[in-house]
Amino acid sequence: MRIILAGGLDSALTHFAMIGLAEILQEADASRVRLQWKDSAKAEPTVSWDGPEVAEAVLAHARRHADQDSWVQAKTSFTTSKGEKILGLFSPRLTLPQEDSQVQQFEDHREEFLNSDLTTLDHLMISNLGEPGYWIFDRNKRYPDNSASRWEMKTRNHGEEFVGNRLSKLASIVSSFDKDSIDAGLTGRKISDPLGKDKLDSRTSTGLTPPGPVDDALAWCGLWGISGFTLVPGTGSDISATAGAVPQQRRHPRSLVIPITEKPISPAAWRALMETRAIIDITYSDESSMATASDYLKARGVLGICTFPVYTTNNSKAPEQMILSGAFYPLNRVPNDLH
Repeated sequence: MRIILAGGLDSALTHFAMIGLAEILQEADASRVRLQWKDSAKAEPTVSWDGPEVAEAVLAHARRHADQDSWVQAKTSFTTSKGEKILGLFSPRLTLPQEDSQVQQFEDHREEFLNSDLTTLDHLMISNLGEPGYWIFDRNKRYPDNSASRWEMKTRNHGEEFVGNRLSKLASIVSSFDKDSIDAGLTGRKISDPLGKDKLDSRTSTGLTPPGPVDDALAWCGLWGISGFTLVPGTGSDISATAGAVPQQRRHPRSLVIPITEKPISPAAWRALMETRAIIDITYSDESSMATASDYLKARGVLGICTFPVYTTNNSKAPEQMILSGAFYPLNRVPNDLH
């Protein structure tokens, strides 16, 4: 079986949805799951597999995480100067309380879920989202956001956060769709965005596109695509390294870089490719580093890379990030000014 998703090489949402859907299909016991930009008049974002219907797998996945026992629905509460705040337990960016005892309670609550009946994909998603860095201090001030994925881009205005105010709500909406609606949304035959109320300034894509309506089923797969971008925790006050983020040690990356392979690739092989240093080195101004990275990537079937500018608003209290339209470059023509 195969599906051609909505969007093109220039859409970060489409790239994220490809890996997210592939992981969801694998969780549904599909075999021989592969991602590919199929060569045609226009490159087609294709996921192929043997196993269940795609809409059936996506619907079951959303319903499981809409259940109140899911980690996606889990909540935690902190006492602040403004009273009690109820937040998503697994949001990677939270303003932590100053009291160490409350931080310990928060961590203990997370551990209870991590030791429960989670799937491999659940663990992968939680791991690559990151967690609030309770251990990160600079001059006695906490910087918990430093340990989160750079691709979790939910704006923090009014104290909102990713899992409680976006992922959990999206799970409930997609779980109410019928299979025809899911299939139509994934393939681009229809855009249904009840989460964003179909408004022109909808934020349903959560930074994977500029503001605008997107299909909620496609967005669900896209946000789960974060599971495919490995996060390596930093030491001390360093920012954790997120696959595809350029430069690595910047709170707000300037670019997203994604490799395009010649042949179909499994989700595990795709993640391993994204983890390589060559994905970052191919964008350096140092010609020697770029040449070495290019040879490495060619040997692994990479035709070129897609680069996406990442725009950040100048709102000091709640900056909004969004990935803009990207462009494809063969390996020998990669721009060296992405840093």
